[in-house]
Amino acid sequence: MDVGQANHLAKNAQTAVLLVDDDAISRRTLQKFLERDHFQVFSADGVDSAITILNSSERGRIECVVTDYRMPEKDGLCLLAWMVEHNPEIGAIMVTAEGEKQLVAESLRQGACDFLEKPVDRKVLGQAVRKAAERIRTARARVRAQQDMRAVGAVQQQMIGMAIPDCRVKVDLSYHPSHEAGGDHLALFQLGNDRFLVLSTDVSGHDLRAAYLSVFFQGFVRGMMHAETSIEDILVIFNRYLVSDVNSISKSGEITSVAVSALLLDLQIGMASTLSCGFPLPYLSDGSGNARLAGESGSPPLGWFEDTVNHPADHELGEKSRFYIWTDGLDDLAQHLDLSPLSCAFALLRHRKGTPPPGWMRHAKDDILVASVGHRSVISAAGEFLPLVSNKHPGTDWARVDALQAYWARSLQTALPELDESRLYDVLLCTREIMLNALIHGCGKSPDQSATVDISCDPAGCVVRVVIQDTGAGHDFDWSAHKKKAEESLVDEHRGLMLIDALASRFETKAHGTRVEMDFVFSHSDRALAS
Repeated sequence: MDVGQANHLAKNAQTAVLLVDDDAISRRTLQKFLERDHFQVFSADGVDSAITILNSSERGRIECVVTDYRMPEKDGLCLLAWMVEHNPEIGAIMVTAEGEKQLVAESLRQGACDFLEKPVDRKVLGQAVRKAAERIRTARARVRAQQDMRAVGAVQQQMIGMAIPDCRVKVDLSYHPSHEAGGDHLALFQLGNDRFLVLSTDVSGHDLRAAYLSVFFQGFVRGMMHAETSIEDILVIFNRYLVSDVNSISKSGEITSVAVSALLLDLQIGMASTLSCGFPLPYLSDGSGNARLAGESGSPPLGWFEDTVNHPADHELGEKSRFYIWTDGLDDLAQHLDLSPLSCAFALLRHRKGTPPPGWMRHAKDDILVASVGHRSVISAAGEFLPLVSNKHPGTDWARVDALQAYWARSLQTALPELDESRLYDVLLCTREIMLNALIHGCGKSPDQSATVDISCDPAGCVVRVVIQDTGAGHDFDWSAHKKKAEESLVDEHRGLMLIDALASRFETKAHGTRVEMDFVFSHSDRALAS
C-alpha cells in the first residue's frame, strides 16, 4: 500500500455514511463496498428510518447520504427534500437504475452532490463519497468560521462601548458594521485629571486577523501610555513593527495596515492635538455654526512606509468645541450619495439604538464608526449648533450653484427629515442667493478667492443656521440703514436682501459684508412626526 492509499483510508475512517435502500441485498452489497474502504456505515431501509437516524445523536457525525431513488411509499427525492430543509449541509448521492436519467436533473435541483447508476462500481462509489464528504467538511468549516466571526463581532461591539469610561469627556458613538467582524475600534484613555486620549482605529480587512490586530493595537497603546510614551512615538514604534516585522514576512504579499485617528485633550489649558494616519481628518465645531477640518493633511496608514507619522496639529478649545471623527466608510457612503459626511454623521448620532438604521445606510459598503467628542458639561446644551455642511468653494464655483444647491438639499433632508418642505425651500433660496453674491462679487469669480458655507442645526431650539464668508475685500454698504429706509418708503435696490431678511428668522452681515449669518426657525413636519 502506497502513501496515497494510506491517506485515503485514514480519511475514509473518519467519514460516516448513511446508506438508504429498501432492498436488503443491494443495501448489504453497498455496505460491504464502503466498509472495505474503511468508511463508517449506518444503514436504513427507507426514508422514515433514515430521517430517524439523521435526527439522532449520530447527526453530527454523518457527512454523506447514499440513497436509492426507487423505494416504496417515499422515494429518494422525498429524502433529499427533507435534507434540504432540515440538514442542508450533508452531502447526498442518488442511486438510480438505468433509464432513469431524467431524474438526474431533478436530483441535482433538490441538492444531490452526485448520482450513480446501477450496478454501482465500488471505486466509483468510494470516490463519490469522498467528494461529498469533502464538500460537507468545507461547508461545516465555513459555518463554524461564520459563527466565530459573529461571536468576535459581538465582542467587538461590546468592547467599543466598554472602552469609553464615564469621565469629563463625553463621547457619542454610532457603530454600524457591514461585516461580521473587522478592525474598527474607538477607545477613550484617561491620562490624568484633565488629560484624555481618544483613539480611533481601522485595521485593513474584515476578518479575524483584522479583529485580532485591532485588539492587539489597543492593548499595545494602553501599555505604552502607562509607560508615559507620547502618542506620536507610539505610532512611530507600531508603524516600524508593521513594516519590519509583519509586512516584510507576509507570504501573500498583502500589506497589513492600521488607520489611526488620535485626539489628545487637555481640558485644563483648553487645548487639543490631532494626529491622523490614513484616517479621515476630524472636524472641529465651535458650537456656534462654524466648523473646519482639524488639520491640513494626515499621514499614510501605519504599515505602508517607514517614517510616515506627521507631527500633531494643535487646536484651541472653546466652551462648546466638539470634534467629529469617523472611519472612511462614512466618507465613501457620503460620496456615493453626493451629500455632506457631516449630515450623515449627524443623522447616525441621532439614530436611536434598537431601531432600524436610516434607509440610505443600505448603500454602505464598509463598516462605519462615527463619534463626536466634547466636554461633558456643555454637550447637548441648548443653543449649540451641530454642523451639517462645511465646504470651501473657489470663486469659479458660481457656475455650479445648481449642483451646490442640490447637494445642500440632499444633506439637509438626510440630517433633518423633520424639516418642513416649505422651510427647506426658504433655507435653500437664501443660501443660494448669498452664496452667488459671495462667489461673484466677493470673490470676483476668481479661482484664487474662495467662499465657505457652513450649515448647522440646533436640534433643541429647532433652528438651522447658515454662515457664508468670502475672502473678498468687502464693501461699505450699510445694510441696517438700508433696511430702515426700506421700512419707511418703497426702495427698488437690493430687493433680494430684503426678501432674505423677510424669510430668515435672523439675517446679519458682518466684516464689511464678507460674512453673512442667517437663522431659520422651523417646526417638525407632519410627515416626519408620523414616521
